[in-house]
Order: sequence, then C-alpha cells, then structure tokens
Amino acid sequence: MTKAISIPSIRSNVRLVEQFILELNDELLLEESVLDRIMISITEVVNNGIIHGNKSDAGKMVHLSCTCYHDRLDFLVSDEGTGFLPEDLPNPLDEDNLLKEGGRGVLIIRAMMDAVEFRQGERGMDVFLSIRRAP
Repeated sequence: MTKAISIPSIRSNVRLVEQFILELNDELLLEESVLDRIMISITEVVNNGIIHGNKSDAGKMVHLSCTCYHDRLDFLVSDEGTGFLPEDLPNPLDEDNLLKEGGRGVLIIRAMMDAVEFRQGERGMDVFLSIRRAP
C-alpha cells in the first residue's frame, strides 16, 4: 500500500501532514511509540522542506509518500528547493551550538527513524526515511 499527499509550503499545512499520518495509523494500528517517532520525524522533515527548502513559498510544494510493508514503513519527503549537504550542517552537540534555538532537526530525525537518507532530487531535496513497524 502506498499513500501520498502534497501540500503548498505554508507552515500551517503541517496539520494536514499530521492528519495524513493519523489516517494512515487508522489502517495500520501502529504501536504508540512507533506512531510518535513517525509523527515527530515526518513533521520535522516537512517543516524543514517548507521553511528551509521552499523558503515558505506557497507556490512550491512539499510532497510526502508512505509505502507500507509488513515489517516497515518507508517515507519520502520531497521539496522544490535548492537542497543542501547534511554533512555541512553545524553539529548541534558542539559547545558553541548547544544554546542555539534551531539546528537539531536532522539529529532528531536520525535518532527517531531506523534509516534516513538525504539526496538531491530532480525537483529539490528528497529525504528517505524508514522505520520498523514493531519497536
């Protein structure tokens, strides 16, 4: 089963992504801890796509798809921005960065999901995420 949604790059549209994930869970009945990890990670990636990738340009879209397997869920989040190199991001655990307000999203996503890959896509940045259905 594969499900998908595309949203204009308006911050409040993250609620549509939350609704998408909850509707997906209505079919899958995931354990609460798995659902929480998905919700946190996917909303973070979508927010990053809206804010950093698409620069909150409502004319650009963020695309989310989920492919469900018996043992795992694979997500793809794509924006229409210029992309970035994750290795160029400042380390949020460095002493100089500990008190900064932002900069922890990629760290959180990598901690929550079982696999995360960033790739420059044909329209912008593609983020692949995978999580096992059972913790």
